[in-house]
Amino acid sequence: MTAASAEQLARTATLPGRGTPAPSGIVLGQQLGHYRIDRKLGAGGMGEVYLATDLALDRHVAVKVLPDDVSRDATRRARLIREARAQARISHSNVAHIYFVGEEAGRLFFAMEYVTGQTLADRIAAGPVRVDQALEWIRAAALGLREAQRQGITHRDIKPSNLMLDAHGVLKILDFGLAAGAPGAVIEGPVAQTSLAGTPLYMAPEQARGEAIDARADIYALGATLYHLISGKPPFAAESAEELVSLHATAARPPVPRRGQVRTQIGAIDELCARMMATRVEDRFASYDELLRALELASTARTQPAGFWVRAMASGVDFMVVVALYYVIGGLLLLGGINLDDNGNLLFPVLGMYQILAVSRWGRTAGKALFELEVVDVETSQRPPLARVVRRTLAMLGVPVALGWAGRALDAVGEPAIGNIVEGGAIASIPVLVALLLYASARNTSKRAVWDRASSTLVRYRRSTSM
Repeated sequence: MTAASAEQLARTATLPGRGTPAPSGIVLGQQLGHYRIDRKLGAGGMGEVYLATDLALDRHVAVKVLPDDVSRDATRRARLIREARAQARISHSNVAHIYFVGEEAGRLFFAMEYVTGQTLADRIAAGPVRVDQALEWIRAAALGLREAQRQGITHRDIKPSNLMLDAHGVLKILDFGLAAGAPGAVIEGPVAQTSLAGTPLYMAPEQARGEAIDARADIYALGATLYHLISGKPPFAAESAEELVSLHATAARPPVPRRGQVRTQIGAIDELCARMMATRVEDRFASYDELLRALELASTARTQPAGFWVRAMASGVDFMVVVALYYVIGGLLLLGGINLDDNGNLLFPVLGMYQILAVSRWGRTAGKALFELEVVDVETSQRPPLARVVRRTLAMLGVPVALGWAGRALDAVGEPAIGNIVEGGAIASIPVLVALLLYASARNTSKRAVWDRASSTLVRYRRSTSM
C-alpha cells in the first residue's frame, strides 16, 4: 500500500463526511449575518467551509457551518462552539484567527481568517523537504501550539493537512475542531477525551487508546509530521486504521532516510524524531519550551554551531593570550624572587582558570569574541552556569594539567627521566584535543566535542535574536 493511499485511508477513516458530506442547505450568494457566501472550500465531519465576503469590512473570510442534517445535534453544535472559542482565545501569528461566531435561522457558524496558500500535505506531495526548512515549519507549529497550551488547549489532530503556509510563507495551524480543553480555563494536566478523534497516521498511542492526553500527544503528532516532511512518507503505512494504531504503539519506527542530505544532520533529526515520537509519554519532551530548544539545536540555520577551523583559531588566540599573561606575570614575580616554574608548570592551570572566569562571566573568551562565537547551555540556550563551565574546562584541560603536575612530582622524588616523559605527555595532549575537535566537527551536526557533551554546552556563532 502506498503512503498516499494510506493517508487517504486514515483521513476517511477518522473524518466522516469527507467522501459524501451532508448538504448544509447553504446557497451561494446568501448571507449569514454580515457575511455573503461566495463558494464552497471543503467539507468534513465537523462542518462545511465556505469562502465568504465580510460585507462590513470588505474582506474575504472562511465561514464554517454545521451541516443542515446535524444542525440540531447538541453534541455537534457544542463541538463547533468549542472550536470557535478555543481558537478565538489563541492570539498568535501561527494560529488562524477567529473573527465571529453566530447563528442564522437555526444554523450555527463562525467566521475565521481565510488563509491562501498550500498545506504541508500539498507541499509533501511535491517531494521531501530540506531538513532546515522542515525544522522551521515544525518550530512555527510548536510556537503556535505552545500558545494554545497556555490557553488550556490541546489540538489533538496535528497533521500536514492542518498546517498551512500562507501567501507570505507563514505557517498557520488550522482546524481546532477536535481541540480538547475547558473554555476559559488554563489546564496544566491531561485532558480527558470524550471520543476517539484524530488521524491514525500521526496519532499518539495513548490518544488512540482513548486515554487522557496532554500537549505531549500533539508533540508526538508533530514528530510524525516532521518525519513525513523529511522522508517524503509517513512513519508507518498500513491497510487499515486499526493496523496503523497498532504500529504506532508497538512497532519500531523506520530511521529517517538520508536522501542525499547531510549525514550528520540526518542522525540528529532521527534522534529528535525518536524522542518526539517516543511510545511512552514520559520519554517525550516534557514541554514546548524543551522541544523548541531541541529544534533550534538541530537546525544548522538557526543555531549555526562553530566548526573546526574557527574554533581552532579562537583557541589559538586564547592560548597566545594566556602565554603572554603567564610570562608577564611570571616576569613580575621573578623580580620579587618567585619563579613560577619552581612551583610546577602552571601554564595549563592558568589557561583553565582563564576559561572558567571568561566563559562563566561573559559566555566567551577573547578568542571566541574575536570570531563572534559564544558558549551556551544546550538546555537553556543561555550562558552556562559556573558548575557546567568548570566541568567543561576539566574535561578539556584536566588531563594535561594532571600530567604536568605528575611529572613535577616525579622530579621531586628523584625520578626525573620518568617525570620528563610524563610532562611531555601534557604537551602531547594538545594534538589529541585538536583531533577530538576535528572528529566532533566531522561526525555530528552540532559539532560538540567530548568536553561540550560532558558539560551539556555548545559553541555557536553569536546571535541577538531570542527564541
